[in-house]
Amino acid sequence: MKLSTLYGIMLTLIANGRATRKELSERYEISGRTVQRYIDELVESGVPVEAMPGKGGGYRISEGYRLHGALLGAEELDRIRAGLDALSATFPTSSDEIMGKLTCLSERESVSPRFYIDSDRWNSGGAASVKLTAITAAIDGDRTVRIEYTDRMGNCTARLLDPYTLALKEGVWYVYGFCHSHGDFRLFRLARMRSVELTDSRFERKEGDVRGALSVNLGAPMEIELEVNDSALAKAEEWLGEESLVSCKDKEGKFIFRAKVSDSYELVNKILSMGVNARVLSPHSLKERIKSAAEKIDGYYEQER
Repeated sequence: MKLSTLYGIMLTLIANGRATRKELSERYEISGRTVQRYIDELVESGVPVEAMPGKGGGYRISEGYRLHGALLGAEELDRIRAGLDALSATFPTSSDEIMGKLTCLSERESVSPRFYIDSDRWNSGGAASVKLTAITAAIDGDRTVRIEYTDRMGNCTARLLDPYTLALKEGVWYVYGFCHSHGDFRLFRLARMRSVELTDSRFERKEGDVRGALSVNLGAPMEIELEVNDSALAKAEEWLGEESLVSCKDKEGKFIFRAKVSDSYELVNKILSMGVNARVLSPHSLKERIKSAAEKIDGYYEQER
């Protein structure tokens, strides 16, 4: 008797309240007679399962029965639920299954959650889900994938990748793994993968460091000083943190922030997104990069005049 099937049947009954023998048989790919043996085992172990005779009958579990959830408090369960909700559009099947198990540990069903996280970008519609599903299958099976990847310069190449880890940082999905083309571990942005194809090749895992890759490949630390007006204050506080505000409203009505940020290729775009409401005070190298990008943008529109 498989313990995982026994446990699964119990959770199904707790989550749904009732289930027919046919439903359990199809879900766990076992015969009706085997379903009955599992039910008998649950009853003998003290789980209050009742048989419902007649058409449309089956099995039900006593109302109010819950697994012992002493190791997880109500707030802890809510936080776990919030994390699962955030990933539900990306990993719908696994999230639903785990959520069902959590329901079995809680007597309270929250109508309005205390925590809610939405990890999808606006209008994304869970567009990354197909690629994430393929990458997840490759990670679980230690299988090499063939990808078409566009780098930051716009060059598209075909590569073989041994995916080790999926990482979500600042709302962006990354895949960390061993790149066959470079013979080294690399970090790949999921959105830049045009296609992901599972191969039949399997790989043996080597020692890797995804945390180190995220901190190094996404930009070295840079100390910046940023001046913003009222219109960009909330955006600067959200990005840099309120603790980075070192001067509130000088004589010109400006706010000064001083913080360490990642010097990634997206840093200039982040600052430009604040438009005329923000100005870099230091370092000088970043000021020059902002100026160069602004002149380039102006040149685009100059051609249309």
